[in-house]
Amino acid sequence: MKYKYDLHVHSCLSPCAENDMTPATIVAFAKLSGLDFVAISDHNAIDNVEVALKCGAAYGVCVVPAVEIQTEEDIHLLCLFKNYQNLKAFFNQISFHDLKNESAIYGEQLVMDEDDNIVRVEERLLLHGAQITPDRVKILADEFGGIAIPAHIDREGNSMLAILGAITDEFKVVELSTKAKNEEVEKWSKDYTVIIDSDAHTVENIGVSSEIDLPDRSVFALIDYLRKKSY
Repeated sequence: MKYKYDLHVHSCLSPCAENDMTPATIVAFAKLSGLDFVAISDHNAIDNVEVALKCGAAYGVCVVPAVEIQTEEDIHLLCLFKNYQNLKAFFNQISFHDLKNESAIYGEQLVMDEDDNIVRVEERLLLHGAQITPDRVKILADEFGGIAIPAHIDREGNSMLAILGAITDEFKVVELSTKAKNEEVEKWSKDYTVIIDSDAHTVENIGVSSEIDLPDRSVFALIDYLRKKSY
């Protein structure tokens, strides 16, 4: 059966996202848009994921535990997991530079609760590359039962294709943006499993979705499908 998904949405924890992109708002808009699956995938941070999972349970939306890792080469990798425990265990293996965020320049980095209250402000700058390479991200994601996917490879900014000139051999699943043309999707689909996500940073972009054929509507089924395609 086919299910609608958007696995790349930034919450207000990402400094480049709008402050009204709270976990509760994202999940509510996902529900209104008819999405079966949504993932909050913030830059180098996971602090709004647990709240999103609570909201997903309340709204009947499958929230996929996720993070967008920016590597030391400034390549973006979308990392998806079956549960929050695996996401957290993966995330704790990665070292980040302790640079202070300048909110006036980069934007605020807000950790929220399910009622849209600010719990705290993240001080570490999230837009700086982590101390890890793409191949190591993939190894760790595999180790913790998840998958690492080169993000928005059709874009110039922070894509593996733009920075390295190619998709390295260990990656078999890639992400295109919703702006990718049909011929581009067809080209990449010949050699890769392709997912298409919004990379939404604003409310109006939530719900620009694609469809995926799965045996059932569960995060486990989704991750199992993508992991099988990654080898």
